[in-house]
Amino acid sequence: MATRNADGTWKLDMEQVENNFRYDLKQKGGKAKLREEMQALRVAVYTMIGGGMLGEFAVNQPKDFYIDARVSKRPYKNRSICQAVAVLALYFKVLKYTHENVPRMPHFHNCGLF
Repeated sequence: MATRNADGTWKLDMEQVENNFRYDLKQKGGKAKLREEMQALRVAVYTMIGGGMLGEFAVNQPKDFYIDARVSKRPYKNRSICQAVAVLALYFKVLKYTHENVPRMPHFHNCGLF
């Protein structure tokens, strides 16, 4: 499912990831499990990016996400962020979500993050 690149980073086989999601979806309680995992990943991606408008864009429209060169430094490397957003886009695809029908992000009032 994942292979190590020459620079030590990991590259996911996105086709295999999608197949795993589709398999999980067919299992009893699979849709609820995938939704829960997707929400957790959304929080992680938002945090990886450092929040803000770019974070909102990534967690609500992962298929269209890109990092503009004018964006300031983020807490994680672009490669890691883009890979996490690509996995999030697969969750959206498998669960048939769009930016119009995706569940709201969890609300963490006064945590200094959201």
